[in-house]
Amino acid sequence: MVRFRPFRGWRYNPDVVGDVASVLCPPYDMIGREMLESLAQQSPYNAVHLEGAEQPDWQQPAGQRYAQAADLFQEWRGLEVLRRDPEPAFYLLRHSFLHQGQTRTRLAIFGCVGLEEYEQRQVLPHEFTRAAAVQDRVSLMETGGANFSPIMSLYRDNAGSLKPLLAEVMAGPPVLDAPDTWGQQSTLWQIDQIGHQETISRLFDDRQIFLADGHHRYEAALQLRRKQLQVQNSAGQAPAGEERAGDYVMMALIEFDDPGLMLLPYHRVIGGLPPAKLADLRRRLDELFESQPVESGPDNNHEALLDRVAQWSGEQKVMGLVGPRGEGDSLLTLRQHVDWRDWGPLAAAESWILEEQVLKPVLGASIEEHVSYPHEHQAALDQVASGDRQMVFLLKPFPMDHFESIVATGQRLPSKSTFFFPKLPTGLVINQLEGTL
Repeated sequence: MVRFRPFRGWRYNPDVVGDVASVLCPPYDMIGREMLESLAQQSPYNAVHLEGAEQPDWQQPAGQRYAQAADLFQEWRGLEVLRRDPEPAFYLLRHSFLHQGQTRTRLAIFGCVGLEEYEQRQVLPHEFTRAAAVQDRVSLMETGGANFSPIMSLYRDNAGSLKPLLAEVMAGPPVLDAPDTWGQQSTLWQIDQIGHQETISRLFDDRQIFLADGHHRYEAALQLRRKQLQVQNSAGQAPAGEERAGDYVMMALIEFDDPGLMLLPYHRVIGGLPPAKLADLRRRLDELFESQPVESGPDNNHEALLDRVAQWSGEQKVMGLVGPRGEGDSLLTLRQHVDWRDWGPLAAAESWILEEQVLKPVLGASIEEHVSYPHEHQAALDQVASGDRQMVFLLKPFPMDHFESIVATGQRLPSKSTFFFPKLPTGLVINQLEGTL
């Protein structure tokens, strides 16, 4: 049974911050140095001052990174930059965004999910994490005392039982309607009717939740909860009959069949290989794949190859290969004698085939040194065009139906197999981890 509960969220006060769009930011792992500086200049109240950027130096003391964030969170509450809703609520986000010139919209329900170990099979991961990155998020949660950004997760509601309720909520006035600087629109409604809250919570009594984006934050919340339980400080326990905020983590739940839910690929860029190792890689590719030349197009824009990869359907596995200038583009398909089903269900994704059957056998432990994973194909292609890297593998998205069935059986995908686009903005709602929900 998944415990999905309303909570008293902290939200920005527009009377103080002005345009709420100016205080939103992407999740920490999407923020590089240039974006960090730009967001910080955009508003002194931008959520990046709380959330921070992904740190390249994991050895830097956590106190130096997050003491200022904790002080700001306390200061902004005192100055009513942030105001807490007086009663628990769910929050419904209508998130609109552009993809390839088309506007898409998805719905996400913000609430707090009871923390459960993975072994309980209530919250299901699909990838492994890095210990240093988990510890970084532990430090932020422990020092800041809050979830500043939501974990994106998925749920299944085949009967569409929540659709009438959500439509009724959206018929009312939103508490926030903000276009941001990345071409996205965030519209937020507060769900404070007790009957609606009970209906939403009941739906998850017999549901599983699939983590989409935020594995490091979820595992950080688990670690922090274990630590707090070990301390057994009764003075910090929630009063009887109330639920302790530290036993929960803020999530935004999206239904699997939401038409705005997009699962995009990460591509693979290869570089720094000595000639002998590069030859080994090409030999392994030739063993497994047929190669069809594809015109690279005017100005080497690779549109024909991108279209061939994107439009390929059926059970055949396919990916694009772009080599150094002069080598041309190639469409790779598995040879007839190679049956991907022999490798197991994870081989339904080209990312697994490339990782496990090509890159790891050839590169071994040096794979992290020679492979990068951009999710934007143009960024990947530019690296080869500039001569910085040696080749690019252009991949299709992981099939959503395979994603659900594989993760439901307890298996995990290779690193950088899924990019749920776009990631959710930070700063819409903040969940305080002290006291009760």
